[in-house]
Amino acid sequence: MTKVPFFRKAFTLIETLIAAVLIGIVAAVAVWIFPQYQASSALTEAINDGARIGNAAQAHFAETLERTVTVQYNPTNGVITGPDTFRLQDGNKITPGYLIPGNELKISFDNKESFTLKHPKGGVYTFSDKGELSHSE
Repeated sequence: MTKVPFFRKAFTLIETLIAAVLIGIVAAVAVWIFPQYQASSALTEAINDGARIGNAAQAHFAETLERTVTVQYNPTNGVITGPDTFRLQDGNKITPGYLIPGNELKISFDNKESFTLKHPKGGVYTFSDKGELSHSE
């Protein structure tokens, strides 16, 4: 009778199949969760950017006492241009890649007009003049 070594030099077919099944289960869960993670990330980005734009508008209104401000947005590089008194703290940029209808934001103070951000991965986010999320699709 030959002595069996303490450890084997290869995996058995059953061990290999079990490992393959476990890897498949992990991959299936990851594929199912990833789109939810992307949607959550897009919403978070939109909320942050909307709040920053709303805060800049509030500061502009407080400084100039104007009722409405219109700014242009370049979705290629994320640059927002407008009056000198309308500025974001980080150099007039929101996240590049956003699509804003007409590439123009019109933010009104008196009648609480809202503005909309469209994310290229999906989702339309509408914000109040203070940058608070009031509606999303």
